[in-house]
Amino acid sequence: MRALTISFALCAALLAAAPGAVRGQPIPSPRDSVFLTLDTNVISVNYGRPSIRGRKIMGGLVPWNQVWRTGANQATHLKTSFDMTFGGVPVTRGTYTLWTLPSPDGWKVILNKQTGQWGTVYNPSLDLARFDGTVEQNPATVEKFTIALKGTGKSSGVMMLMWENTTVSVPFQKNDHVRPLSAGDSTEITLAGKKVTIRYSRPYMRGRAIWGVVVPNDSVWRTGANLATSLTAEGDVTIGGSSVPGGSYTLYSIPSTNAFTLIISRKPGGREPDYDPRSDLARITMKQERAPSSIDPFRIWFERDGTTGGTLNVGWGDRFFSAPIAPK
Repeated sequence: MRALTISFALCAALLAAAPGAVRGQPIPSPRDSVFLTLDTNVISVNYGRPSIRGRKIMGGLVPWNQVWRTGANQATHLKTSFDMTFGGVPVTRGTYTLWTLPSPDGWKVILNKQTGQWGTVYNPSLDLARFDGTVEQNPATVEKFTIALKGTGKSSGVMMLMWENTTVSVPFQKNDHVRPLSAGDSTEITLAGKKVTIRYSRPYMRGRAIWGVVVPNDSVWRTGANLATSLTAEGDVTIGGSSVPGGSYTLYSIPSTNAFTLIISRKPGGREPDYDPRSDLARITMKQERAPSSIDPFRIWFERDGTTGGTLNVGWGDRFFSAPIAPK
């Protein structure tokens, strides 16, 4: 009991020693929340509100070309109870952290799937989307950083970020048709009268850097989204020179800066994408090329080459990869 009493006394002394507690000073960057109700739906932002206090903000305290926490202290959190398009990008209901990438030429607004962290902890591989905000100059200086949500219609609104002489605006609108974010698809080729079919999901770039960020280098990737990507062959085939007996498989891959390794696993496809290297049937090095135009969303496709064989292609963003496929 004595130790507990001493601990309470120590805590009280520390609190009493805090400058704000002694002098009744205001917190430099108080926490605040803003809400907007659209019909029966709610969108909200919780953030810290730093003040100018005589400092240069844009290009100074908020540096150009660096990701900013868009507030102070804990990361800024955006919560929506409805599916919507936000800055023209599909966003499903949920909680996200809100970041920005300011520059003299424009602002990128970032929604990230990591939540609950301090504002210095940002992981770009968890970005849901990046998109442009509309930048305007304020006629009057805004002393304290302010986020506002304003309705523009029964199911639409605009988010405004205001500080110093800058306002960044992002429109949003309720949208019940954004799911799924990564729709399912399939591709197939017939070889010697036998079908080869790949079923996969197609994630979108949504303004994000893909290779080395959303898809990390030198790590096993599910080669799509959601459930595992599956390959089903009605007959025996060769892919990239490796023999693949008829059957059902899961496709994984290991991207790197200058290579792309396709993994064919003996695990049946269409399940959760849990990878076990003990189930590897083959690892195939695919040819890497620069895409002539951006590939978005992610795509897997076959191309016929002559009368008996073809190529298997995987592409996203500025790259695509290929390997020959033929009946065995």
